[in-house]
Amino acid sequence: MAETITAKTAAKEAPKKLTVAEILAKRREFEEMIQAQLDAERPAALASVKEQIETFAFTAAELGFASLEAIKEVIHAEGFTADELGFHIPTAGKGKGDGETKSRVMGKPIKSKDGSATGVWLAHPPKFLETEGCYTTYKSGEPVDAWLVNPADKKAKINFLKKLASRESKQPTKEQLGEITEAEFKAD
Repeated sequence: MAETITAKTAAKEAPKKLTVAEILAKRREFEEMIQAQLDAERPAALASVKEQIETFAFTAAELGFASLEAIKEVIHAEGFTADELGFHIPTAGKGKGDGETKSRVMGKPIKSKDGSATGVWLAHPPKFLETEGCYTTYKSGEPVDAWLVNPADKKAKINFLKKLASRESKQPTKEQLGEITEAEFKAD
């Protein structure tokens, strides 16, 4: 009889064996509880860290953040390109060498009157100059500064006026030249 009581007690106390699916479900439930707790505590923890950084005026280096130079070294050592990292780095042109040509890097000194478009007059003028009446304004002798991004930039203004003068076969008026002297216009 003693054996029967012991066997019954042992059977009641023996833990139930869990299946793998039950273990994974409990694990997922536990991880979700941890994540919920972290999400709840995160704003307060972040505020506390920010307060400490401001109080003690820690630098990025003191906090263990890599400097820009260290980051560049890692990128170079790993052989990543700017495109692979999602960056577009403008270049100043190609170097001299086997069949490589140089390219110009320039600003866009001409803009539409409302400023919605900018352009450069290289071989052909930007289309908005004609649609906005720049050529008729120039022919009439009125200032064309409205089409310049920076009318105070003498070099850009002289270049623009020379292109208009060449296209329209008409020299600019004193009003169109503004602060530019005729000698400066002809010299450049």
